[in-house]
Amino acid sequence: MVQQISKHEVLLVVYFIIVVVVLVFLFILFFYTFQRRKNKLLIEKVVAQKEYESALVQVENEIQEATLKNVGMELHDNVGQLLSVAKMQLRSGLMLLPEDKKETFTEALETVDLSLIEVRQLSKTVNGEVLANMDLQDAIQVEIDRINRFSHTNSTLTVSGDPIFVGEREKIIIFRIVQECCSNVIKHADAEHLVIDISYKEEHLHIFIKDDGIGYNTQNNKLGSGLINMQRRAEMIHAQLVAHSKQGHGTEITLTYQPPLHETAQSSHR
Repeated sequence: MVQQISKHEVLLVVYFIIVVVVLVFLFILFFYTFQRRKNKLLIEKVVAQKEYESALVQVENEIQEATLKNVGMELHDNVGQLLSVAKMQLRSGLMLLPEDKKETFTEALETVDLSLIEVRQLSKTVNGEVLANMDLQDAIQVEIDRINRFSHTNSTLTVSGDPIFVGEREKIIIFRIVQECCSNVIKHADAEHLVIDISYKEEHLHIFIKDDGIGYNTQNNKLGSGLINMQRRAEMIHAQLVAHSKQGHGTEITLTYQPPLHETAQSSHR
C-alpha cells in the first residue's frame, strides 16, 4: 500500500514538473516573441526616423540649390548687365574728360571692372547647373581665386591622381562642403593660410582641407552650424567627413567619397 502511494506521488511530482517546464517554456517563448517584436518595432522606428531626416535634408538641399540657382542667374543676367552698362558709360565719359579730370573716373572704372569680374565668378559658384558642367577641381579653383581676391587668407589648391567620375549631384554636394569649409575659415578661423588637397585614388576621392587658424575645442559637443551642414551633406552621398582641431593649432577636415559601383563602371567606359 505504501509503495503504491509513493508511485502515485512520484507521478504527481513528474506531472507537476512537466507542467512547470511547459509553463516556463511558454513564458520564455512569449517573452522572446514579445522582445523580438519590440526590437523590430524600435528598429523600424529608428529607420523611419533616419529616412525622414534624410528626406528632410534632401528637400532642404534642393530648396537651397534652387534658391542659389536663382541668385546666380540674377547676378549674371541683371547685376552683371547693369555693371557692364556702367562700365561702358564710364569708358565713354572718360573720352570726353580732360586729362587732369580722368584719374578719379579711371579708378571708378577699374572698381566697376573688378566688381563685374567678381559678380561673374560668384554667379558660377552659386549656380548648381553651372557647377555641374565644370570639373570639380576647376570649380574649387574658382572659389579659391575668389577667396584670394577679397580676404587676407592665402589659399592654395593641389590636385593629384587621375580624376574619377563623380555624378553631377554628388559633385555639387562635394563642392558645397568645400565651399562651406572655406567660408568657415574666412569668417571664424583668422587663418593666414588655407590649403586644399584633392587626391584621386583608383576608386575614391580624398579631399584634405587644412588651415592655420585659431582652431576650436573638439571636446565641446556643441558643433557649429557650418560643420553640421557639412556632415549632413556628406551623409547625403554616403561620404565620410572627419574634423580634427586644436585651439591655437588650426583645423583639418578630411572628406572621403567613393562613387557607387555603377558610377565607377560608367567611368571606366568613358
